[in-house]
This record gives sequence, C-alpha cells and structure tokens, in this order.
Amino acid sequence: MFNKLLLIAILLTGSIYAKDSFSSERFLGIEAGYSTIKATSVIEKTTEKKGIELGFRVGAKNEKWRTTISAHYFDKRGQSYFRTMLQFDRFVWSSLYETDNIIFKPYIGAHIGWVNYTNKLNQATDGFIYGGQAGITWNVLQEVDFEFGYRYSLSDVSHVNDISGFVFGVNYLY
Repeated sequence: MFNKLLLIAILLTGSIYAKDSFSSERFLGIEAGYSTIKATSVIEKTTEKKGIELGFRVGAKNEKWRTTISAHYFDKRGQSYFRTMLQFDRFVWSSLYETDNIIFKPYIGAHIGWVNYTNKLNQATDGFIYGGQAGITWNVLQEVDFEFGYRYSLSDVSHVNDISGFVFGVNYLY
C-alpha cells in the first residue's frame, strides 16, 4: 500500500513540475457520482450495489486533450472500493456551442488504474481496472469547469465484474 501511495505522490509531483513544458491549463477537481458495482460472491451469486462515490482529481488540458489522475471511494453495505486511475479524454468538438462565455465541450476517453475491493466478509483484493468514459464539460467562469459524464470500468479482481456510474465534477483551473 505504501508503494502505491508513493507512486501516486511521485506522479503528482512530476505533473506539477512539468507545467512549464506544456501549453495547457492545469486543474484540481472534486467529483461525486452515483455508481453501481457488480460483484460475484464465493457461491457464484451476482450482487449489485448502488451508492454514492466520491473522488478527487488533478490534471491538465488543452483545446483537444485532457489527462487526469484521480482517486475514488465507494462504500455501501459491506461492499467498498478505493480506486486510482489515469484518464485520457479527447474533446470531440472544441467549441460545439458558445454563448456568453459558457463553452460546452463533449468528450470521450479511456482510463486505466488500480482498485482495492473489500466485500462483506472483510476480504480485500487488489487488481487492475480499465474502461472508458464519455460526457460534457462546460466552462462557466474563467477558472471553473463543471462536468457531467458516465464511466464504465472492467476489472481483473476475482469477485468484481464491473463498476459503472454517472459523475458530476467541479474543476478549478489554474
């Protein structure tokens, strides 16, 4: 666990110091979503839990691309997970609709990361997670973006089938 946290700290530090090399906006954000986790029990019974997922993210974006490192937490009646992800998004239209300084940008992307899943019996397992996302961002102030999207993830964790959900986020651009 310490090695994974150290790796995340190194990636975050590297992205902050690399800011002079790229012509992009950096951002910090928080997100909340309504997620569904589908898991298989020891007796091969599939269960589905729905609940609130909370997250934090840091990243950079330009007119066409966005790269994000994020962490998310979910806990609902004996099933919980913590996941970290590296996400790559491509803005489909840079300026689909523009009025009164509000800019809408639809995006589509992919992610890869790590997940720690704990079930009712307090059995924890780790593994990789990967998937895709799509959504829309809109810039309401020069320093603030709002975002609404859908994320779908598959995992190689033995009892987790998939994780999906709708996400609402707020990003501070600096």
